[in-house]
Amino acid sequence: MKAVLRYFILLAALLIPIIFSSLKDRFPMVVGITLGVTLAYWGMYFWMKRKNR
Repeated sequence: MKAVLRYFILLAALLIPIIFSSLKDRFPMVVGITLGVTLAYWGMYFWMKRKNR
């Protein structure tokens, strides 16, 4: 459960400045940040979990 909370905090920390910015095309940036954070965080989480066995 801690991993999910950390994931959402990291995602929010990166998305909130983009959401409140005055950029016109925010959608591609939001999707890119979401996919990047998701793949990087969960990939590293499972890699570290497997490494610690």
